[in-house]
Amino acid sequence: MIDKARYRPRAPRWFNRVLRHTFGLFLKRRFRIRAVGSEIFKAIKPPYVVVPTHQGTLDPFMVGYFVPEPVYWVTSDGNMRSSIMKLLLGMVGSIPKSKAIPDMETIGWIMDVIRKRGGVVGIFAEGQASWNGHTQEIIPSTAKLLKLLKVPVIAAVLKGAYYSQPRWSWNKRPGDMEIEFKLVMGGDEAKASSPDRIHEALSEAMEFDEEEWRADHPARHRGNGRAKHLELALFMCPVCGEAGSMRSHVNRLYCRSCGHVVRLSRSYAFTPVGECEPRFRTIREWDAWQARAFESSLRAAPAGEPIFSDGGVMLLRGYRMNPLRRIRTGVMILYPDRIELATLLGERLAFPVADIEGAGVLKQQLFEFYIGKTLYQFRFPRRFQSARKWYDAVSVLKRLAAAPSDGGAATAG
Repeated sequence: MIDKARYRPRAPRWFNRVLRHTFGLFLKRRFRIRAVGSEIFKAIKPPYVVVPTHQGTLDPFMVGYFVPEPVYWVTSDGNMRSSIMKLLLGMVGSIPKSKAIPDMETIGWIMDVIRKRGGVVGIFAEGQASWNGHTQEIIPSTAKLLKLLKVPVIAAVLKGAYYSQPRWSWNKRPGDMEIEFKLVMGGDEAKASSPDRIHEALSEAMEFDEEEWRADHPARHRGNGRAKHLELALFMCPVCGEAGSMRSHVNRLYCRSCGHVVRLSRSYAFTPVGECEPRFRTIREWDAWQARAFESSLRAAPAGEPIFSDGGVMLLRGYRMNPLRRIRTGVMILYPDRIELATLLGERLAFPVADIEGAGVLKQQLFEFYIGKTLYQFRFPRRFQSARKWYDAVSVLKRLAAAPSDGGAATAG
């Protein structure tokens, strides 16, 4: 439980003004951000909800610069596990949310901001930042919440943000950006609409593909090392099909198993290196192939046999915003029905896939999930070890286990 006596999102106006005219202005100039449709805020007054697309960690500050009122952002409680971050995020009005814990506390904070304070709440309805620059599926419960709030809903579509602050990179690479604000529906319409209708309207307003936009808005992003850490997103080789074999160096992405290598150009298109021809033109195309190929490989995995592993992984344990405690280090192994951590002491800690809830990737490389009310976080020591690979694997295996048996999905007894 969140102790309301100790934590309270504040978002004071003076701090919001200071933040907007310092860090917000810095981001606007550095990333050359322009706003489209921001005049909407002259016609609509609080309370209302802002729902942006999600590309990176700077999104709240980029969007917040153009919103005239302080925004209380709903954020992962994983970002608030240190006392300093809890203080700072509390000052900008962050409302903590856990993926696996019932959201009554989070909803209570949101209702307090909207109904009692007449404020503005910001919600990232996709749940996590995009790995490929395309809007992800909107979490269905978002529409139910918006109907409950009965206030105007404004979408903020970030364009050009994916390559400026890639989910898979620690490096920012400034380029031209645009944020388009759209009125999804007014308060009366939200009150009268069904959750399905709200979900449909929100999905339509937030639909965006970075590659399509870049075709009409070419830009060169400053800095070298364009492919650096891209293997965190594109972890599967399109030639040999091995998962976890990809590595990056400056502007190149290559496979350690078969030697396939491509170059990422200034326009973020894959180009040949020597005799190696790229199988895909864009990150989005590679990502779409990877999703299909990875699921096929997991379907074909023999029951009871290891699928892949990563070494030197640190396991921590905790709960919500509480500091995590390190408990073991070892080799992390995926089986069709479980994750195991094999320690140097000979222990085998097992985490059944069926029991895993609220799985996600925090920041670039922290994989975490809940089993019951216990949070487990896996930290990878090497920056080429993809946490997304584990998240995708667990997501696919849980989906295959829930689907009607057709004889194709392997399960371990």
